[in-house]
Amino acid sequence: MNARTPVARDLVAATLLAGLAGCGGVHVAAESDVPTPLIDPLPLTVGIHYTDAFSKYAHAEERWGVDWNAELGPYHVRMADRLFAAAFREVIPVKDLTGLPPSPPYVAIIEPRIEQYSFITPKDTGADYYAVTIKYRLDILAPNGSPADSLTFTGYGSFKSGGMTSTTPMVLATKAAMRDAAAKFLVQFPEQQVTRKLLAGTPLLEATAPAVVAEAAPAAVVTDDVVIEMVPIIDSAPQPAPAAPAEPAPGPTQALPAPPQDSTKGQFQLRT
Repeated sequence: MNARTPVARDLVAATLLAGLAGCGGVHVAAESDVPTPLIDPLPLTVGIHYTDAFSKYAHAEERWGVDWNAELGPYHVRMADRLFAAAFREVIPVKDLTGLPPSPPYVAIIEPRIEQYSFITPKDTGADYYAVTIKYRLDILAPNGSPADSLTFTGYGSFKSGGMTSTTPMVLATKAAMRDAAAKFLVQFPEQQVTRKLLAGTPLLEATAPAVVAEAAPAAVVTDDVVIEMVPIIDSAPQPAPAAPAEPAPGPTQALPAPPQDSTKGQFQLRT
């Protein structure tokens, strides 16, 4: 077997990571194997800025007496490089957002973020699989670095345990979540309003004259956060009790019994 094939790389990585897990914890480092997408790139030149929080992202927690450590930053940078190179006509790295040129060659700057990494194990659910959720945010900046828009989307991945060590299915579930997020970006990003503005050549931030505001009118701040896909949450809020009908007959007023409270709390659903 060629050691350069994706299958061979996965087996080698899983073997090494399993050895680390035997030393007192589970270490997850998932190199994404997202294939080169067969799409036409958008006719846009964009800048890409990776923050330290993205390029060095790591997740650590203790669960069931086991230390779980996921090193995701460097692998996401390599995945994002391939993804953006396929999605746009030209990609220009932006190392620093301070001191940007007055007339840059790009129409926008994209700044990816990892907002959440979460997982469940067979011990959590009693089922024979591991599942991973990775929530991402793409901040879209104007060429001068000013915030213009923000998109969020979530990648989901799962893999059966099959009697393997904890590390191997966690690595594969993480890779599946990264692939899922990459596919969602490629399919949904061209349909977003901010993308349509860029394709039409419309400036992301329009210059407006200062508005005359009456003294008694408070300033209003409107935030337009376009959501590609949020983590699914079921949130049943308590409903207000109906108003009691008026009593036609006079007499002492009796206290009405308190309405039953809805004890349903928000539940997190992880799609597999």
